[in-house]
Amino acid sequence: MNENQAFRDFLRRSSGLLAPLISITDPSVAEMISYLSPPFVIVDMEHSVIDVSGLQQILIASKPIPLIARIRGLEKNEIKKVLDTGVSGIIIPGIENSDEVKEAVSFSKVPPIGIRGVGPGRASRYGYGFKEYAKEANESLVIVQIETKSAFKSIEEIVAVPGIDGCFIGPVDLSTSLQIELSWENKEFVSAIDRILEFTKKKDLITGIYSPLSNRNPSPIIERKFNFIMFGTDREAIQLKYLESMELIRNLMKTRI
Repeated sequence: MNENQAFRDFLRRSSGLLAPLISITDPSVAEMISYLSPPFVIVDMEHSVIDVSGLQQILIASKPIPLIARIRGLEKNEIKKVLDTGVSGIIIPGIENSDEVKEAVSFSKVPPIGIRGVGPGRASRYGYGFKEYAKEANESLVIVQIETKSAFKSIEEIVAVPGIDGCFIGPVDLSTSLQIELSWENKEFVSAIDRILEFTKKKDLITGIYSPLSNRNPSPIIERKFNFIMFGTDREAIQLKYLESMELIRNLMKTRI
């Protein structure tokens, strides 16, 4: 069993793993987070300026922590380049239907499963370990992001596509697309989340969801036993900590006036 197979099995049997979301380009931030020993980290290429070169630097800095990259979208060459860096897997946002999932799998897998080409990148030890990597290249995780009305309606067909490893729910975009309030007290929202979970778990696929650091009521997420939770962003962590410290000092100063 190679590292990615072991990582996949670890995710499947786990519940509530907290995965920090890295969006700052400086690899020292990823290095600092890795010292906290998270089970794995996610690099956000979708909503940040991190490119493939930056991703590779972050990957090196966070070693040996497993890393999943949330890429910009369903684009053949980007998927190939990202996987060539040696990430443990990818999250593909903006998926609409099962046909796009089939494309995602094809772009992510080498023949005979897919059409991905493999170059002498970091994943193959820059060509030195090419033969070994070619045997394991198809073990990288492929997770699709469910965040649109179309994907929500097509969830049963999406999870039936061979080759995907899991579904990640983007609750903000999903609620916006469905035109419902994002609240765990909103029955429509809860019903939508539970429907996605039902079909995903039936196929024994990995489940994940985003939750901001500012979420003070994570119980509904914990109760649903997602395999992993994308746990806030590095930017949010910096802002919240500074805000907390500033408010503390300001309040102390007020009491002494």
